[in-house]
Amino acid sequence: MKTNKDIFVEKSETLERVVVELGPGGRRKYSGSITIDRLPLDEVDIIADLGQGLGFIPDATVDLIYSSHFLEHIDDLEMLFREFQRVLKPGGRVISVVPHFSNPYFYSDYTHRNFWGLYTPFYFSSNNLYKRTVPRFYNDIDLDVESIYIRFKSPFRLRRYIKKMIGKLFNMNKYMQELYEENFCYLFPAYELEIIMVKTLSSREPRTAG
Repeated sequence: MKTNKDIFVEKSETLERVVVELGPGGRRKYSGSITIDRLPLDEVDIIADLGQGLGFIPDATVDLIYSSHFLEHIDDLEMLFREFQRVLKPGGRVISVVPHFSNPYFYSDYTHRNFWGLYTPFYFSSNNLYKRTVPRFYNDIDLDVESIYIRFKSPFRLRRYIKKMIGKLFNMNKYMQELYEENFCYLFPAYELEIIMVKTLSSREPRTAG
């Protein structure tokens, strides 16, 4: 019987660019990606509890890790980001789409475990895009934050158009993003953040957890 490591290695050997999708449910965003979920759905290649890490993926073998509305379900983010840095190749990226903490629908889902704002990814990065900084003594994980985009959505048509204009305003530059989160986020709630992080050539390998 094939192990999850066997499945990953077998699939990755056929790919020019190794893309891993975490918690995709029934939808695959990237053609040819390796999908990992705890549910045995049609589009899932590897069934695994991602709360336990990515131990079945060898070091420095992944070009891109993508997840959408997945990371907010993880109890131990430090462990998972440590795994991201381990399995990514130098220059590899993590693209994460997560609910913004002002999202009014966030609180309806009892499976959500953590909150995300502009500064959250910088707890796992030594670089900074904003004026405000966060403590860096909690861990030694070091993935550069390349970009953050605040996305505004609504299921209601008129509000959707209004929020699209609000998004253009507050994503004009980093100053406007910080102004939004400090002063306007509860007046104009955001829907989600798209965060892109990269493992640079100079990124030091984090210590093994435990």
